[in-house]
Amino acid sequence: MNVVVLTRNPQGIASRFLARRPGPAILDEAVGRRDVRRTLRKLRRVGITAAPVGLALRRAYSDAGSGPTLESVATEVVRVPSLNGEEARDALRRLGADVAISLDNAIIRPETFSLPTHGTINVHHGAVPGYRGGPPVFWELRDGLERVGFTIHLIDAGIDTGPVLAHGDVPIERRRTLAETLAATIPRLHEASLNALEAVLDGATFEGERQPSGGRHRTTPSLGDYLHVRKSLRD
Repeated sequence: MNVVVLTRNPQGIASRFLARRPGPAILDEAVGRRDVRRTLRKLRRVGITAAPVGLALRRAYSDAGSGPTLESVATEVVRVPSLNGEEARDALRRLGADVAISLDNAIIRPETFSLPTHGTINVHHGAVPGYRGGPPVFWELRDGLERVGFTIHLIDAGIDTGPVLAHGDVPIERRRTLAETLAATIPRLHEASLNALEAVLDGATFEGERQPSGGRHRTTPSLGDYLHVRKSLRD
């Protein structure tokens, strides 16, 4: 079975997966420009005070989830302007993708995610339907939870709404700061979710269970949410 990784992060969970299971990757190189537009849309929803929160969280999550470089673990890295462009779709066809794995991406459109024979699997860090979107660990802390979930699901036209192939959770390793909590928890979350992903791939069963309707989509926290979580870790 030909497995192709889709990612926008050259040194994150995708490279951790490929260190376990080497194969080709398609890397979205145009993240920066789209991130600016997406950030502006989020700021309109959650307020301008979310800007420093987003920057602080981005650094903390990047540090916590860092892995080897894609080039050091992938059998081939195809760089494309967008995972939603024709270059990415041409690469999927050329590589003969039976299934694609989305790791650390934004929205992937149907024209891309439907190309592989068995579709595209997303590794989502959050228990659906209550924790669609993200960031993971943060929102669970905000809600007073002690564990953070993960969901392996097929991608459909919604956001983290596709049929569920596997799920699980890990304890949140609480520390005195959010950065330290993420550094202790995110690697365990990645390892557990990748174990579940490998079991799905080894079983070659891609039907999945339909998610319940409803749920909640999480997004960039407000300053109030951020300060609440910081205080809860210090108490």
